[in-house]
Amino acid sequence: MPDLPSELWTQIFDLAADQALILQHRLPTAMSGLEHFHQNNLGGWSTGWSAESMQQQLNWVQRRSYRTKKAIVLTCKRWRALEHESLFRFLCFRAAPSRLCDILDTSAAAATTTAASLGWWTRRIHADVTFDPMIQFEEVHNALVRILRHCPNLEILVVPRTLHGSFSAIADALVCHAANSLRALCINIQAPMLHELLATLPALPYICAAHINLHPGGQHVITPAGSDDRIRLPHLQQLSLSGCPHQLIHVAKHWHLPALRALSLSCNTPTEAHHPAIPAFLAAHGAQLTALELYSKPDMPMPLARMLAACPALTTLAFNGDWAFDLSSDEGAPQGTPPFAHACLARVGLHGLGLHGLVPELYMLDTPLEAEREAARMNERALALLCDRARFPALRCLRVLSVAVVRERERVQHDWGDAARRLARAWAHWDRMLARAEIQLEDCFGEVLPPWPWDYTERHEDEVKQAED
Repeated sequence: MPDLPSELWTQIFDLAADQALILQHRLPTAMSGLEHFHQNNLGGWSTGWSAESMQQQLNWVQRRSYRTKKAIVLTCKRWRALEHESLFRFLCFRAAPSRLCDILDTSAAAATTTAASLGWWTRRIHADVTFDPMIQFEEVHNALVRILRHCPNLEILVVPRTLHGSFSAIADALVCHAANSLRALCINIQAPMLHELLATLPALPYICAAHINLHPGGQHVITPAGSDDRIRLPHLQQLSLSGCPHQLIHVAKHWHLPALRALSLSCNTPTEAHHPAIPAFLAAHGAQLTALELYSKPDMPMPLARMLAACPALTTLAFNGDWAFDLSSDEGAPQGTPPFAHACLARVGLHGLGLHGLVPELYMLDTPLEAEREAARMNERALALLCDRARFPALRCLRVLSVAVVRERERVQHDWGDAARRLARAWAHWDRMLARAEIQLEDCFGEVLPPWPWDYTERHEDEVKQAED
């Protein structure tokens, strides 16, 4: 083994174990792109590809990193001494980690200084615990609190599953042991625990990225007259809210967020999508935003024109391409509604673009064919507005955010049915619209989609006729 300094070996091991990707503070978004992997059967032949979101990819990288570190530690005694603390650089577990808690407790008891404890090296905790009915929620909470007490340098906490019961014990552990080091927080809580979260955020002033998923439950309502209405988060750059976020947005419009640049909203009910707190929040903080991501069901469109008007510096936008745009355009819009336009928008991502797997009930229709026609009409209107250079002079890139759309395009080019023919006509027309406007079309992986063969529909019909003859 080459006689290299220990610091250099540590850097080499960090590169081999993908530490930089795992420890980045920015949270995955809809515009982050997906990764595709080929699936192989037992004979080694490819059975197709599957798509993984950035969060799924990160989970896979974490598991691979653990395997790499284990191989490094087992290689030789010198590498074991160098890489032993790296095993605790990030902690990822799916079950109640009682054994991990015991290891950290033992290490802290035997350490002569705080830096000698194994928890000192922990930068990321990913607690993807499945809350089984046979497992007491208190057991999971207590285990997470025990771990947090040993991690004074924790930078990222991710809890993708819903936390049932009280959040106060976890919040107290964060405030007492990681208040100055925590940079990214991804948490799922029930709405009644919102007041506990609001009481915790002022004590975490260095957070730069936060994802909060609020699950409905209870009747607790937050009013801006409370003591939580002037929270100061001077370093928060990325905020993501989902579930029933209007209670949090109602208060957050009063917060001090000078560094906020990216906002993501995902609403599950019409009340959330149309809640007046969303335009009010953007009126307070939209002037500094450069990225805005929105998602809701087709029958729950958001006031997109008003939201764009409140974000003059916006360069990246994601929304539903199957929303009804009757009130977002100039025609038929009520008095005082701004036009659906933006001068700086350069990249747009579309959910719901395509005619795959439509649910008629979402469009308040009875049959799949009617839903297909309604979705095509909505997609057509959205693309026509985006391709209008007078409205969007800076737009250069349109990304399709659905994996099903990519599969749909591939399938249609090899299908002979009537449904495939309708889809082929739609895609050929949409590609022509984008080509005329000089807008590049990307798939959900961030790769450029090849132009649709414009003569495909005519050629396809000729081949069908020849086959019938």
